[in-house]
Amino acid sequence: MTIFEQILAGLQQKFAGVDTATLTRIATKKAEGVTDETKVTSIVEGISFQDVMQNYGDFRAGQAQTSAVSNYEKKHGLKDGKPIENPKPEPPKPNDPPKPQETDIAKMIADGIAAGIKPFADKLAKMEENEAQAQRNSQISVVAKKYGIPEFMLKDRNIPENTDLDTYFKDMKQDMSNSGFQFSKAPETAEQKQEKEASEFAKMIEADTKSIVEQQNK
Repeated sequence: MTIFEQILAGLQQKFAGVDTATLTRIATKKAEGVTDETKVTSIVEGISFQDVMQNYGDFRAGQAQTSAVSNYEKKHGLKDGKPIENPKPEPPKPNDPPKPQETDIAKMIADGIAAGIKPFADKLAKMEENEAQAQRNSQISVVAKKYGIPEFMLKDRNIPENTDLDTYFKDMKQDMSNSGFQFSKAPETAEQKQEKEASEFAKMIEADTKSIVEQQNK
């Protein structure tokens, strides 16, 4: 496979669902002057989803501008900005509606870019939303476990975003205890076990020291 083909294959795997034309343009540009195949992986990793959106937006902007200029020249009988000799205007038809005012080229370009980027923007927003939700769920699970709240109690529970989780689960545990719920004893962590052993060892030393002192005082 050529450097270009390797980069394209890497992009298609990384950005599944993105149209091939966009990834081909990026791969073509990134492959220019590259001869070392070991650099392919770092090139692909260095391309972000924002880069893909930017490339697609630039392409759509170019298309929209070309189309707008072409339509403007056709409407006004121009070619490369110059009047066409003896243009033959199309005779108006009796029932033709009045022609709209000249389309704003800048607006056409902006609309074209917005329409083209929207699917990518929606996909990026969805990815960010899923990531934020996963982080929130993980945080809820950690705090719930801290207060001994079983997992089944979290199912379908809607906890507002700005809720203080410590206060929420502390109150929840109290309510459950008042209702007679029996919490299972949480297993000791390594730190708790170490503290317990250290405390017991300290007590043993204290007891031995006391015994020795009492024997010496006899």
